[in-house]
Amino acid sequence: MVKKFTLMFLLGIFGLFSTNLFAQEDATIDPADIKFWIGDGENEVVFIVNWAEPDTALAWGYRFNEPLVTVETVMDDIAAADSRFSYTGSNGWLSDIFFNDGVLNLQLVGQWWMYIVSGEMAGSGYTAQTVQNGDYIKWGDESCGIIVDPATYAYIWTKEVAAVYPLADEAMIDPSEIVYWIGEGENEAVFAVNFADPENVCYAWGYKFAAESVTIKEMMEAIAAEDHRFAFIDEPSSWGGMMLTELTLDYDENHYVLNGYNAMYNVNGVQSWLTFDEQTVVNGDFVKWGDYNVGTEIASWVYVWETTVQPITAYDAVDEVEAATLSVYPNPATDRLYVDVENLQRVEIYDMAGRIVLTSVASVIDLNDVETGVYFVTVRTENAVKTTKLVVK
Repeated sequence: MVKKFTLMFLLGIFGLFSTNLFAQEDATIDPADIKFWIGDGENEVVFIVNWAEPDTALAWGYRFNEPLVTVETVMDDIAAADSRFSYTGSNGWLSDIFFNDGVLNLQLVGQWWMYIVSGEMAGSGYTAQTVQNGDYIKWGDESCGIIVDPATYAYIWTKEVAAVYPLADEAMIDPSEIVYWIGEGENEAVFAVNFADPENVCYAWGYKFAAESVTIKEMMEAIAAEDHRFAFIDEPSSWGGMMLTELTLDYDENHYVLNGYNAMYNVNGVQSWLTFDEQTVVNGDFVKWGDYNVGTEIASWVYVWETTVQPITAYDAVDEVEAATLSVYPNPATDRLYVDVENLQRVEIYDMAGRIVLTSVASVIDLNDVETGVYFVTVRTENAVKTTKLVVK
């Protein structure tokens, strides 16, 4: 009786164990969460590798036009596009898969590599196995998997899958190509802004200084003081220091806007987490502001801007004289705004999002239809453009 009870108990435990084991699901990722897509076409597959040490699962997306592609084609194209990824194998048998980004250095640990296509163990070697639109390819190692069917060597991998971030290089410019240098001193830094609105365009200034280091805000203030096409607004941030709220450029008949609440900056291609009144630069540094909407995310909330950097032209001396005599008043304003300048061509008022709310060619502007708030007012003459902050009450 005891033996029978013991046998039934063990069978019950095995049944529960088997049920729980087979209830395990292979970890996956939604295509919408993929960050690095390789190839072109209407068809998509997701490619995943689960490494054992450290326990890491990474995913790429692959696009193609053909009805079917081989797993080998997918892997070859990923390896060509992502220098961090490589593999070795022959005659349809894989011997190793590698990923090395300078931090992670992943390679084969177990004795057996196997792969799943859309939840089922693949029936052919990777050179012959084909996939179609919507398929998932997932490689894994028996040392980091759970066997669900010993008879068929079927494994699943439960490690959460992370999306691989794409590779991207920050677009730079050689200081010898800079046209407009501001300031004096033996030290030089390049300052560039990648504007998102009205188009993704990047312009650069040169800045010279005598001190050993300067803050980014000091550099921006010096540029704004000399180049009246350029302006920025900042305010105290809740975590300390100053936060950029708006950066504008009136150039080539365009009003370029960088919304500070979406903006971040890189120093020599590396994102800084200091506020721009705290971050210092030294001789040879390259500073670039950008917007995550037009950047490539290479790590969580770390972006680069790949748009070609163009040197901005110098601000003409005639512009400087005329802009210095230009007057916009009162500020704050209520029902009217007066513009005192010769050769007036156009006045534009923009909201903080860069949208034009009023355009006029008159020197007296009716503000009754403009809501209270903070704006930018841009005044254009035959020889000058000046942008200044305007408060409407």
